Amino acid sequence: MSTGTWFKVHDDKPLRPSGTYVIFSAEERPKLHLEFPNMRFREGADRISARFQALTPTQREKYTKMSQLEMERYIRETLEWKNEWKNEIERLILQLVHPSARNKDHNYQKG
Repeated sequence: MSTGTWFKVHDDKPLRPSGTYVIFSAEERPKLHLEFPNMRFREGADRISARFQALTPTQREKYTKMSQLEMERYIRETLEWKNEWKNEIERLILQLVHPSARNKDHNYQKG
């Protein structure tokens, strides 16, 4: 469980989009581990990097499209997240201005 205001605000923030190389390496790492089960991390990273650099533009296009989809997802989720927080901030301001708004069935008119 997180503590503090910053964490409460950012706990549900959308995950940042993965880049082309990150998507490729996530797909390639299990294959590499099967080929070389006792390989150290640094050597594996070097091999993945070499494989990525050896991709043809056609092969790389698959990962570029996946990365673009990730970016679209991130933008969509960020806009939704910001809208949710905007609504929450408006609700909190309303509570400050109209203390009676704390009840769900509030009535703003006095007596």
